[in-house]
Amino acid sequence: MENTANLKLPYILPSQAQKHVTHNEALRALDALVQLSVVGRDTAVPPGEPREGERHIVSGQPQEGWSGHAHEIAVFQDGGWTFYAPLPGWVAFVLAENLLAVFDGAQWVPFSSGETVEAGDKLGVNTEADDTNRLAVKSDAVLFSHDDVTPGTGDIHTTLNKAAAGRDAGLVFQTGWSTRALSGLLGDDDWKVKVSPDGHAFFDGIVVDKDDGTAKFPSGVRDASSGQLTTSLIPAVVKDIWRINAETAGTPRTYTIATVKDSVLFLRGNQAEEIFSSDMRNVSMVRIWNISKSPAQAAWVNWNNAANQINVANAADIASWGAGETIQLGDPNPTGDNTLEMIALDISNYMYNNYGRVWRQRGLLFSNSIGGVDGPVRLDYSGSAAQGTPVGSYSNGDGSKQDVTLSVFTNKKSPVSDSNLLFVREMLRPGATALGAGRWARLIGIYV
Repeated sequence: MENTANLKLPYILPSQAQKHVTHNEALRALDALVQLSVVGRDTAVPPGEPREGERHIVSGQPQEGWSGHAHEIAVFQDGGWTFYAPLPGWVAFVLAENLLAVFDGAQWVPFSSGETVEAGDKLGVNTEADDTNRLAVKSDAVLFSHDDVTPGTGDIHTTLNKAAAGRDAGLVFQTGWSTRALSGLLGDDDWKVKVSPDGHAFFDGIVVDKDDGTAKFPSGVRDASSGQLTTSLIPAVVKDIWRINAETAGTPRTYTIATVKDSVLFLRGNQAEEIFSSDMRNVSMVRIWNISKSPAQAAWVNWNNAANQINVANAADIASWGAGETIQLGDPNPTGDNTLEMIALDISNYMYNNYGRVWRQRGLLFSNSIGGVDGPVRLDYSGSAAQGTPVGSYSNGDGSKQDVTLSVFTNKKSPVSDSNLLFVREMLRPGATALGAGRWARLIGIYV
């Protein structure tokens, strides 16, 4: 053999004349190829003023003096260009790109494309990875494509796996390193989209239930044209959320306590149906006030035990109440602000018994039936009990019943449940002597 197998260095042969020429040729090749570092790997034409020893990887379509030497290593030696044909596996450091390139037998490719990163290693692309961000990339764009080289299946999947349902698997979107949106399985296995104005307070925009695929919009859906939140109506199981089965005066009305036992108030008369009718059981709670106390004390009635007995939801609320004290149906006005003195209703029992959960409803749709004795009466409703908010209907002029359908929007949170309150007011008009028995607000829909 006259040359070495890999670098093709010339041997000095026996009895060879001018041995120094062969020796120097081998040294020149070693100088060119050992510790190989090239200026670039896609150069098509020779540079204008190369320095001695300057090396380039010739492009796939070379021109001028490099024509015919595609992908070879061009070295400027002794005032001219020398070319070395690479073998598969040769590695060169490309100064212009700050990377290692390997010759795969056809072209020079980045060494990282064939590199295996061992488990536990960190990898940074244009930045430094750390113990938390073991893969870190700084780039104007990141491309993930299906495998059309191996070739693959044509599919591409990105998997985010978490240890347990209570952990997070999601994408974090930030502005100036402050989080503005989250998407994924966050704290449970329902898919969510959350947004934040400041990186601290987050609002659920979309929640997709893992069990049935239904989508919820906890913060509502806003109409693009008007900017207003849209409202949906849930058809409701028909129940009387307010019903009085006795002829009574208007509100506020007062009653006298005969005695108190545990959570039961005994009245001096058979007047329980004037406060809480049997039709409202498991549907509503009604707020009453002991106005003999200073300031007045509230309790919530949730049952009608007998004609002279009403049951309150929390026995502790009436522990200090006693015989002879006066209770009022209709919120009192000790400060002068609550001039309407409307009755507060909580329909959380209805919601729980029919839907299995309680939420802050945006409004109620119900039919209203009202009649008077000897003349007209009026039944009003409000979502806040504020001045100017009540809406309702009159009976006919002779007191005969009038039925209408009303929508009342609610916004005042109940103090005893995660529901909004509805306020009721009953009024006598000139000529009427009483409100008729069997008047009601019959729920037919809930606005959300």
